[in-house]
Amino acid sequence: MNSLQAEHVSITIGGRTLIRALDWQVSPGQFWCVLGRNGVGKTSLLHTIAGLLRPSAGRVLIDDVALPAIPALALARLRGLMPQQHVDAFSMSVLETVLIGRTPYRIGRGWDTEADIAAARAALDSVDLGGRAGSDVLQLSGGERQRVALATLLVQAPAIMLLDEPTAHQDVAHQLAMLALVRQLSERHAVVMNCHDINLAARFATHVLVLGADRSWSGPVDAVLVPAVLESAFGCAFRVLEGEGMRSFVAG
Repeated sequence: MNSLQAEHVSITIGGRTLIRALDWQVSPGQFWCVLGRNGVGKTSLLHTIAGLLRPSAGRVLIDDVALPAIPALALARLRGLMPQQHVDAFSMSVLETVLIGRTPYRIGRGWDTEADIAAARAALDSVDLGGRAGSDVLQLSGGERQRVALATLLVQAPAIMLLDEPTAHQDVAHQLAMLALVRQLSERHAVVMNCHDINLAARFATHVLVLGADRSWSGPVDAVLVPAVLESAFGCAFRVLEGEGMRSFVAG
């Protein structure tokens, strides 16, 4: 089933507890958006459920198996992380960069197959970068580099997709296209995405996890995204505008 579970997870960084005793489950077919103020622990949570950061208490599991017990190669095929920042140490083509996502499937051979290359080109097409396959990744804009990172995650094809602010640096049109694609992916994968835009979360996510300073709220979007929760988490007033089948949240 490839379900991700957090059991009583706490995260402490530099002596400061960011997440306390979180119980949470993410299943295929769900698109979870994690919301909260800056510094509340969204990225630390994503790194913890990816297995890159050990929780200070509790444990993270995939299908009832704790992450440390899953072999590295199997874990690389089960979950993938699109990080918030990308460091490109040297020139590579965009296509070569995306092909890095095929690494978990390249064991026993040192080259990319025609199928790998076709998958990478298809992923670039899906993020509107098909014409930039031969470009130097160092020459891309910030928004284009984010879309290359999403394409890399697509060719990795993990059952659980973790995305840290993928819409950063994107213009409005590419934000909408990217989230429509992620929503489509969530029909077959379990998806968790950190986001700062409450209205995009309301429009595209199926579920939300809202992190506050000393508690959290989780569940279906319509049940959790209400002014009382947002005001408690963000420390400011919210009102709701409704029209054409959508809700928008206005702060202040």
